[in-house]
Amino acid sequence: GLEDLEKECSLARIRLTLAQHDPSAVAVAGSSSAEEMVTLLVQAGLFDTAISLCQTFKLPLTPVFEGLAFKCIKLQLGGEAAQAEAWAWLAANQLSSVITTKESSATDEAWRLLSTYLERYKVQNNLYHHCVINKLLSHGVPLPNWLINSYKKVDAAELLRLYLNYDLLEEAVDLVSEYVDAVLGKGHQYFGIEFPLSATAPMVWLPYSSIDQLLHALGENSANSHNIALSQKILDKLDDYQQKVDKATRDLLYRRNL
Repeated sequence: GLEDLEKECSLARIRLTLAQHDPSAVAVAGSSSAEEMVTLLVQAGLFDTAISLCQTFKLPLTPVFEGLAFKCIKLQLGGEAAQAEAWAWLAANQLSSVITTKESSATDEAWRLLSTYLERYKVQNNLYHHCVINKLLSHGVPLPNWLINSYKKVDAAELLRLYLNYDLLEEAVDLVSEYVDAVLGKGHQYFGIEFPLSATAPMVWLPYSSIDQLLHALGENSANSHNIALSQKILDKLDDYQQKVDKATRDLLYRRNL
């Protein structure tokens, strides 16, 4: 039908784009499927084109996000040559305004492109945030603050699980402690919590199983005084939380009985 014809046309057009950008890819691109083309485009740094191809063929954008995250990692760890080479593919993506000034490095621009995409292509269960964070942590690259902050707002519990998967206990402790504060009304907007704990607000649950897992991980190395301090920090927070929940519950019962 017409839709298939449109798909074929767009695939042909994209093959041409790739060939112009990277003549060595011509041999491979000639007969490749849409999925394979996405991989080739991502390798070449043609992310905008890869995204439009995914949208035409209703493919998930996961390989695009993973590929761009990987390029960010390589830039973060690479030298001058990597920077110079990156400007070429960065320019091929319609960033709202590619800043080719000396103040902004290619690394900054690549991160900016990634953050623009995460902002623009939101999906159910924040899959793309998750796959980017996973990619960075698996390469031992610290998460940029903007990424932590945007994920905290939508799924703090999942961020905690990712920290635990990679044994980032210190980050996990900080996150739990900020989250408890947020539930109690301090900085709740940073976690996307609409109503902090009160007698009239619905309950916000803490991710108890992950917190348990964290305490267990800290306890495994109990000779480490730093770990003991971290455990204590969490236990104090949970104590504080429990007292306030009890009070809110009492207030609620009191209001009901008025």
